[in-house]
Amino acid sequence: MNFADYDGLKSAIADELNRTDLASVISGFVSLCEAQTEREIRTREMLETVDYVIDAELKNLPAEFLEVRSLWLNTTPKTPIEYRTIDALVGQSSAKPCYSVVGGQFMFSPAPNVATNATLVYYKQLAKLSNTNQTNWLLQKAPDLYFYGSLVHSAPYLKEDPRIQVWAGMYASAIASLKAADDRSQTASNNLKPIARVF
Repeated sequence: MNFADYDGLKSAIADELNRTDLASVISGFVSLCEAQTEREIRTREMLETVDYVIDAELKNLPAEFLEVRSLWLNTTPKTPIEYRTIDALVGQSSAKPCYSVVGGQFMFSPAPNVATNATLVYYKQLAKLSNTNQTNWLLQKAPDLYFYGSLVHSAPYLKEDPRIQVWAGMYASAIASLKAADDRSQTASNNLKPIARVF
């Protein structure tokens, strides 16, 4: 099987399904896989760091925003901006900088008096596969995730109920493996200390 690019992935899916009449719908299976995967994973490859100027109570979220990893004011020393629910944010009287997310905007409290430089680290959306975007980091790193995830979403269309459990299990295994690999990549091996077990 060839998973080098989007065309190769679609061809591998068609081969697995043993169908030659699905060219118009396989791209939909891949898109559904991407949507599901984007909700389930947060890895270092998805992180984006940007300079962010806070100059109003409400500020638009960056393009392709999924979730905040960290946010701080570039003061000396740096001042973390903590997350609060909308209700807690509106009701707070503290001068401690906080934020919430309302629709497509950040809400900051207290509202800034002057423009303040900040740094935002956030998880961004996947660069979706298409005829003009033949690969991305996820296809390169976890082609099995794309393959089995797309097959899972083909099953309802093809009424392949007996095979969905196998494909779903393989997809879940690929997700777990990707998460474990990401956890390991962010842990310095020399900081790990064995723990003696006492019986």
